[in-house]
Amino acid sequence: MRRSGKAPQRRRWRGLLALLVSLLLARCASWTNPTKPPSAFADDAATCRAEAAQAAVSSGQFDLDQDNAYAACMRAKGWTLQERH
Repeated sequence: MRRSGKAPQRRRWRGLLALLVSLLLARCASWTNPTKPPSAFADDAATCRAEAAQAAVSSGQFDLDQDNAYAACMRAKGWTLQERH
């Protein structure tokens, strides 16, 4: 059975779109946590990214909105997204 190249191409575009959205959000918002030092952000962010990716793999839903899963994980860890003024 021959597969089309559309699925990898779609994933590539989704990845680029996610990167673009992340860069735009980085300019106008930042994650803050009143109970953790800023240095703890990198560890929590990496854990949440890995959990969101694993959720997509284990569920079989590769179109799972990983950005929303990531945000929910970060909020569960006490981080809030604050707009920059």
